Amino acid sequence: MAMDIAIVGGEVIDGTGRARFRADVYVKDGKIAAIVRSGEALEAWETIDAREKVVTPGFIDTHTHSDIMLLWDRQHANGLHQGVTTEVLGQDGLSYAPLGKPNLEMYAKFLAGLNGRPDIPWDWSSVLEYRKKFDGTVAVNTVYQVPHGALRLETVGAGDVPLTGENMKKAKELLDRGLKEGAAAFSTGLSYFPASYSDTEELVELCRTVAENDSLYVTHTRSVYRDEYFDPIVEAIEIAERSGCKLHISHYRTTPQTAGKVEEVMKDIDAAYNRGVDVTAELYPYPSGSGYAVIFLPPFVVDGGYEAALERLADRSLRQRIIEGIERNLIACEGYFTHLRRNVTYVGRSFAEVAAERDQSVPDMICDILLEEELEVGFYSTPPFDDPETWEQINKDALELLSRPYYMVGSDGIPLGKNPHPRAFGTFPRLLRFCREYGFPLETMVNRMTLTPATRFGLKDRGVVAEGKAADLVVFDPRRVTDTATYQLSRSAPVGISHVLVNGEVAVRDEKVTGIFAGRALARQ
Repeated sequence: MAMDIAIVGGEVIDGTGRARFRADVYVKDGKIAAIVRSGEALEAWETIDAREKVVTPGFIDTHTHSDIMLLWDRQHANGLHQGVTTEVLGQDGLSYAPLGKPNLEMYAKFLAGLNGRPDIPWDWSSVLEYRKKFDGTVAVNTVYQVPHGALRLETVGAGDVPLTGENMKKAKELLDRGLKEGAAAFSTGLSYFPASYSDTEELVELCRTVAENDSLYVTHTRSVYRDEYFDPIVEAIEIAERSGCKLHISHYRTTPQTAGKVEEVMKDIDAAYNRGVDVTAELYPYPSGSGYAVIFLPPFVVDGGYEAALERLADRSLRQRIIEGIERNLIACEGYFTHLRRNVTYVGRSFAEVAAERDQSVPDMICDILLEEELEVGFYSTPPFDDPETWEQINKDALELLSRPYYMVGSDGIPLGKNPHPRAFGTFPRLLRFCREYGFPLETMVNRMTLTPATRFGLKDRGVVAEGKAADLVVFDPRRVTDTATYQLSRSAPVGISHVLVNGEVAVRDEKVTGIFAGRALARQ
């Protein structure tokens, strides 16, 4: 009986962290059918020459914002070219199930600057229905998390009100149902509306349901709540310890302000891990982030949702109050536009440059742009272009963090706009390049990209090259693999990743996507 695919002559890095070994890998019916270290070759319909290359499990991107654009651009070349075969959706509490039709329509417009609003059927209401949208219809596997924002919208709406009593009971029922319908975690983004209206007690109570399901609390942390400043990591650990749930901290890394201070930045997480708290974290290897410009607005502007935000932005009597709120925001209103539908000539230009051209202050300009674009505004924050020493230190910090066994990789990629943040196109090959340039063990890096996240998100048949496991595989040249995406030109594919298999189907052949939609909607096992 002939095998479907033979990957021959390569060195296998199996995802466990163990030393590589030379072997031929055979695929049949979507599974790894045999791993042959020596002996006679088996017959196969297709042979992939992996000489002078390594063969690894498919990479698992633990943090992406491709929730909606993946249903529009189903080929998803930006992920496949990096070797990504599975993406974890529903991040930062900012996704779309379980939402009834009115809230779904509102939230689609409210989050358009982050996730886009393409012309697709918006016809789901449950987690199960939403997950099915990705099953066999897109090029990569997907994992979904129940988003905090959806729970609030379906119970107390978009307003700044407490989630308690019968509303809390309903939210917990929705969360429980979503986890039982295959969601792998509960996610929240405490810097984003409406999750930012939540107090610690609300999060502890919701996470008790997470614990009852032996699931995972995934958090984008915050440093302030109602003008009270505190340590965001201390709050996250408190929520996990009081509720009894597992904790995963999103995109936690050093910044230009903390470069070179890994031990200081990690002291609370390391201490919690060492005393037995079930905590993990992820990072992307870039010195600045990206998002949607609604985040600059003070809370009162978005209280009530999309229409209320537009009305307040258009009310000139409120403009000075809004500007003052933007100026007080911990998130500095600076950066470069990545996605605009009307003012397309501003894409790739800095806020300061556009404001000067329009003869406005930056906060005033942002208010007008949000109004003109009906909130659909994407940006990336300014990296240290003129400070190569800081940039270099952040590279080294990323590797130091990834040396910890509880760290993994999440691009935080936003594949939206003419010139998005380069992390959506370069995160994984960038880190593979770092292994070569900084002497970081490739076996360790592959582990952090594969088996570590597969274990954390309950994907028992992924993340390892072993017989009987799903045939999500990557073939790349460790001497050549390199990211090419930059802040100035981000939509640029990496080089050196020659083949990618998703569920035994060749999704990338000779560094070109093939048009195969073999991705499955995966559930926590």
